[in-house]
This record gives sequence, structure tokens and C-alpha cells, in this order.
Amino acid sequence: MAPLAARLLTGLVLAGGVIGAVLSLPPLMTVGLFACVTVLGALEWSSLAGLGRPGLRLLYALLTITPVALAASSASPAAQLLWLAAAGCAWWVIAVAWVLAYQRSGAPAPRGRLVLLVLGVVVLAPGFAALAWLLLRDPVHVLVLFAIVWSADILAYAGGRRWGRRRLISRVSPGKTWEGLWCALAGTLLLALAINAWLAALPPLQLFVLVLATFVAAVFGDLLESLLKRLRGVKDSGRLLPGHGGVLDRIDSLLAAGPIYSVALYSLKL
Repeated sequence: MAPLAARLLTGLVLAGGVIGAVLSLPPLMTVGLFACVTVLGALEWSSLAGLGRPGLRLLYALLTITPVALAASSASPAAQLLWLAAAGCAWWVIAVAWVLAYQRSGAPAPRGRLVLLVLGVVVLAPGFAALAWLLLRDPVHVLVLFAIVWSADILAYAGGRRWGRRRLISRVSPGKTWEGLWCALAGTLLLALAINAWLAALPPLQLFVLVLATFVAAVFGDLLESLLKRLRGVKDSGRLLPGHGGVLDRIDSLLAAGPIYSVALYSLKL
């Protein structure tokens, strides 16, 4: 199967599975499915960090979802999950600074096995917590979040291939272009306006703030994983998903966008 065909087919299967799970399964069961995905992502992250022994990698993956399990089983799960997501937002401010500093001057990026393993926890756990919080709040928000992230990814890829000329952030991810970024932003905002008109949910200004913040977070989630892969000298985080690479390659944007989207929803009182 050609790479593009494999990519499209895998994407359709994944999208259908997520939408079906969110719409048809009880929220707690869907949280369990997202936990399994997070564990797979953590296994790949531990490999990128240089953790070789399978038993240690599995232990690390289980430890990664432990904070979310503890929060979900607490007396006030929604509040605890939101706190975890907010902690993730604080981390992404640092991550953005790291990525931009690396692009400007090749400044030191996170290195060393222990440092990278800790960073994996602060990336994966808040991202999973945000999804759990959204599912418990209203599953529709999960679908909106996925729609923003998926449209940003697809349109950036398509726009970059068609019109891409100027590299966006060449030291980190040479394949990304400014033209792809603007196509993705414009298309994502139009999609959000269409969804919002259907749901009649948000005033335009609040919608713009929510989508823009989520979009920017998704971009930097992708860039951070690209930086990690560049440091390790690999193209993909794994080979599980034909045409896409590993699980981490599919959820990197979501891990950043989820906490930002969740905290923005809460802050805007939506």
C-alpha cells in the first residue's frame, strides 16, 4: 500500500474509533481506552529517552498514568483532573520557550535519560487528565478538541505540500512551513465557526480565543516531539500505525492541546 493511502486509511480508522467510543461508550470506559493509548505513548517515549529494558519501560508507562488514576479516584475527581491539566499548561509555557530557543541558537534542549523520562510524565499525564476531565464534563468537548487538532494536522500537511515554501522552524522540523501553518489556522477557524453555528455554543470572541490557544498548543506539541526525535536521531516514535509511525506521533499535538483547551474552557466559564 502506498504511504499516502496507508496514512489516509489509518487516519480514517482511528477517527472512526475515537468518535464511536466517545459517542457510544460510557465515559469511564472511554477513559480506560485513553489510558491504554497513553500507556502505548509512554512506552514509545521511554524508548526515545533511552530506556531499553521492556520491564522498566512498562513500569514507567504505568507510573505515567498513576497521577490521573489517583485524581480520578479522589473525592473530587473533576477538580483534581483539572489541576493536573493546569500543571500541564505551566509545563507547555516552558516547552515553547525551549523549542524557540533551540530554533534561534541551538540552545541546549532537554537531554539525559532521567530528564527525558520526567518530561514524559509532565507531557503525558496532564494530557490524559485533560481528556478524562472533558469526558466527565461533556463528551462533545472531546470531539471538538479532536476536530481542532485533526484539522490543524491535516490542513498543515496539505497546505505545506501544495504551497509550502518558507520553513517554519527549520532546526526542529524542516518539513513544516509557514504556508502550511496559515492554511491550517484558517481552515481550523472556519471549521470551528461551522461547528459553533451548529451547536450555537459560544460568542465569536470566546470561540476565537479558545481555538487559537488550542491550535498554537497543538503546533508546539508536535514540535516538541519532533525535537525529541531529532535529538535521538529517529524519524518516527514507533511503527505501530501504518503511514503515521508510532502512537506518540499521533497524540503529540493532542497532549499539548488537551490541557490548554480544558483550562481555557474552564477560564472562559464555558
